[in-house]
Amino acid sequence: MAAVDLEQYVQRKRRGAREYFYFRVVKEGKETRLPLPHPFDPGYRAAYDAAHIAVFGISPNEFESPTAITALIRQHKDSERYRRLKPDSRRHRDYGLALMLERWGQFDTTAIRPVHVQAVYDSLSDRPATANRRLAEISAVFGWGRPRGFVDANPCIGVEKITESTPREPWPDDALATLMDQGQPHIVRPALVAAYTGQRRGDLLHGFSDSVIRGGVWYVVQGKTGSHVPIPLHPVVLAIADTERATRRAAGVVDPRRPLLVNSLGEPWTSSGFAASWRKELIRLKLRPHRNEDYGPDDFQPTFHGLRRTSATLIATTVARNPDLFGGIGRVKSMLGHLSESMAAHYARRAEAEHMNTETMLLFPQIGNTGA
Repeated sequence: MAAVDLEQYVQRKRRGAREYFYFRVVKEGKETRLPLPHPFDPGYRAAYDAAHIAVFGISPNEFESPTAITALIRQHKDSERYRRLKPDSRRHRDYGLALMLERWGQFDTTAIRPVHVQAVYDSLSDRPATANRRLAEISAVFGWGRPRGFVDANPCIGVEKITESTPREPWPDDALATLMDQGQPHIVRPALVAAYTGQRRGDLLHGFSDSVIRGGVWYVVQGKTGSHVPIPLHPVVLAIADTERATRRAAGVVDPRRPLLVNSLGEPWTSSGFAASWRKELIRLKLRPHRNEDYGPDDFQPTFHGLRRTSATLIATTVARNPDLFGGIGRVKSMLGHLSESMAAHYARRAEAEHMNTETMLLFPQIGNTGA
């Protein structure tokens, strides 16, 4: 067999009389290994170049500007900021990085302007939630790169966003009662915890564990904002946690980092698994149609995030009865971990208006004969 001079990063493996070749790189203790044809194979060069681009973002021997998009992506993925992302947040960050590489991989960061970001955003306009999430991730990457000399200004600032087609309004009482009274336990438990804590779905499914609960307080680090929020747990939530602990003790499971909210098989939820089960349960309970197109113009459209809005509205309504006693919008902001006063004030203003209007009705004299 003829000798083969292997290029950088190429690894040869023998199994019996056969040879196998891989593009192998180890970075930060993590191995990436991509299969290659035999170096004598006519498709080898294209496969090697493709593997090099997949791992490093550039072709072999290609000159790379210090401020290239590929350099920004590679350095960001090597950063402590990226490594500290939670698994679900890292997955979404990777989607944003992949989109940047696909659309702008051959350009320098200094060439990207708001008009280019707007074009990418508009190309996703048929999926508003996806468009907004990708924009947020891309903006975070450019924001990370700005003090490191990649750009002078974040090109995502000023991009015109579209409104999501699915509203996230608070749940009305009748719909909430249907879910709580008739829903399956593995769906109702996350919904109850959401309603009583006001936290986001990802934090509930992946971050609600014994390792961050002390003295009846859940010390949550919000995946979206990074805010550290202490949440005193309502007795209903504590009972849910105790029930899960009892089940684990019976099964001999000891892992304080294991999420307390689990699926019908007793396993931690995945984001996609919960989304599918949640949708299926809402259809079963006749809280939503099979297709979004079948919603009527005035129909309530239930979302899990709407439970966070429900929690905020309930808190704000109570606060509105006596802002001086209950703390005003500061209580809403503190409980939900909102970073801006404006979002907390939104709920407070709405609740104050409803409370004031209710009291105003009592000021009207009786008009006409009610027939009573």
